[in-house]
Amino acid sequence: MAVEIPQDIIEQSGRTEAEVKLELSIFFYVEFKMSSGRCARFAGIPRVLFLDELGHRGIPVNYDEKALKQDLETIDKILP
Repeated sequence: MAVEIPQDIIEQSGRTEAEVKLELSIFFYVEFKMSSGRCARFAGIPRVLFLDELGHRGIPVNYDEKALKQDLETIDKILP
């Protein structure tokens, strides 16, 4: 499903299309707990820049116990 934002709405917002996409991606991240990677792709920017933007806005990273466990398992596989 594709959602199209009419140009007049973008213009009325006073923001560029890229800025609107970033705002929507941050909304999805915060409200729907979507992954930072998926939200960054939607915004059309690298994940590291998306995370940087979250930091500038004081928005905490969604990082739960499951993600920590996965990261620790990955580290165990990489390190001797």
